[in-house]
Amino acid sequence: ALALQRYKKVVDMFSYIDNYKEENKEKAKDLKKTCQLNKAACYLKIKEYFEAKKACDEVLKLESQNVKAMYRRAQAQFGLKNFLDCIADCKKVVELDPKNRDARTLVKQAQEGQKEEDKKSKGLFASMCKALGKGPIPPPGKTKPVYGDGDDDDEDMEDGDAKQEENQEVDAKDDKQEEQAEEKKEETN
Repeated sequence: ALALQRYKKVVDMFSYIDNYKEENKEKAKDLKKTCQLNKAACYLKIKEYFEAKKACDEVLKLESQNVKAMYRRAQAQFGLKNFLDCIADCKKVVELDPKNRDARTLVKQAQEGQKEEDKKSKGLFASMCKALGKGPIPPPGKTKPVYGDGDDDDEDMEDGDAKQEENQEVDAKDDKQEEQAEEKKEETN
């Protein structure tokens, strides 16, 4: 945690390098990039995956082909269970550094993690879809209201239908009265 605080301070210190000489600007950028990478490593150690990903994204803005930043971002994605993003980052790392065993191992782990997530999703969607297609689907507006008294009495249904019809009649009368009032206004104007 202490190392993380120090890396943060250095990154903040080098956030504004406009007043530096040209040769010092490059050194400052490199030092900032190194500190961001070290911040990402610290965040990964303490399992702050979102923050680690952010630190890696900062480095990748400056240097899109940075293998270390890409690999650490892949580790963060794995920690966040964003397995597809993890796999994509690992594949980029392997393209840039074909001998990178850690990235190859992480790809396999991410693929296994994605398979587990797919199994969970499959079960969830299967149970959600079980009810689909069972029974007739009533046309819109024709469904009977559901009452929460727990009784399945037909009387409740009939009373509900009568109340619904009564409400529709009251609404129709209100609409007619409003129309008549508007017509009277127009006639007087």
